[in-house]
Amino acid sequence: MNRLKRFLHPNQALLEDQRVAAAIVSDILLELEKLTKPGVNLDMLDELAARRIVEYGAISANKNYLPSWAKIPFPATICASVDSEVCHGIPNGRVLEEGQIIKYDIGIKYRSGCGDAALTMAVGNISNRQDRTMRYARQALKEGIKKVRAGVSLLEIGSAIQYYATMNGYEIIKEFGGHAIGREMHMAPLIPHYPLPENAEILLQAGQVICLEPMLSPGDGKIGLATDQWTTFTLDRQCVAMFEEMILVKEQGYEILTHHLI
Repeated sequence: MNRLKRFLHPNQALLEDQRVAAAIVSDILLELEKLTKPGVNLDMLDELAARRIVEYGAISANKNYLPSWAKIPFPATICASVDSEVCHGIPNGRVLEEGQIIKYDIGIKYRSGCGDAALTMAVGNISNRQDRTMRYARQALKEGIKKVRAGVSLLEIGSAIQYYATMNGYEIIKEFGGHAIGREMHMAPLIPHYPLPENAEILLQAGQVICLEPMLSPGDGKIGLATDQWTTFTLDRQCVAMFEEMILVKEQGYEILTHHLI
């Protein structure tokens, strides 16, 4: 494999690494899903994910991540956001409780490429509202993915996601969006999950790999930042669900590279 890889076009070699990275993050998310139940300590899950990433020959892209807007590096391997926490939740020794929903988000670097994916899952028995929010968040992601192909505008993707969400009584968390992914985990263009007129001129190109990750809430969608400087949460304390896939843009459509939501 390594000998063959030397003769691949650089973009092909990057894509092969991204395929592996996508498989790794999906495998780890599925393992976390099996272990998620009341009484489980999130630090244990964080440590497990850290070990698995190393065993796969990859490195964490989350641990010590310090984007320009952050005040401190992210201190964990997984983002673990519970109930009304939107994203970037820190495990911090918390123990899962019956009736919660939790969002896991994992980013890694494998050779030249990055992988990034997320899912929401139930902790034991959950309310109808939580279950419904999860189902509609997952379908909102699918509505966006259906639009993916070379030449489609970011406006069309954002419109499809928001239309589905609002028609079913949900708000999109607008402060966070999807993104391109390649040699870095977060790359331009940013892909809002709602329509922005200026995005009519930004078109997807064949060969790009993108991540879509709409976050839905049955509340008003307004958010705040916790004192840990990373965890965001809904001000009305309504639950949030989100799912994220890595998608390869093709001339006539798309290919989903991750497999945790099949």
